[in-house]
Amino acid sequence: MSDEVRTDTEQLHKLGTVFEKHADDLARQLTAFRRRADAAALRDGFGDEAAARSHRELYEQAERALGQLRERLAEVGDGIRQTAVSTQAVEDGLDAMIRSVG
Repeated sequence: MSDEVRTDTEQLHKLGTVFEKHADDLARQLTAFRRRADAAALRDGFGDEAAARSHRELYEQAERALGQLRERLAEVGDGIRQTAVSTQAVEDGLDAMIRSVG
């Protein structure tokens, strides 16, 4: 087994981009979800406010959860991309140091 550690910063960038893309996709879906299932639509669908209350509460919980998930996906994507940049900077610095010794 090798003691080497290799990091493919290009793949890290791609992975970060994938997370950010999914966050953007989820944001679009959340917007569509809000349009289709707003409080007025729930009230109208159930006939009155009292009948719609529990469903509206579930809708609001789902909306918050989806918003939080979108934020986390974006944060993870950004963190992965920042890691790629930092890793590349360290690798470039080590490469320069090794070349200056030789």
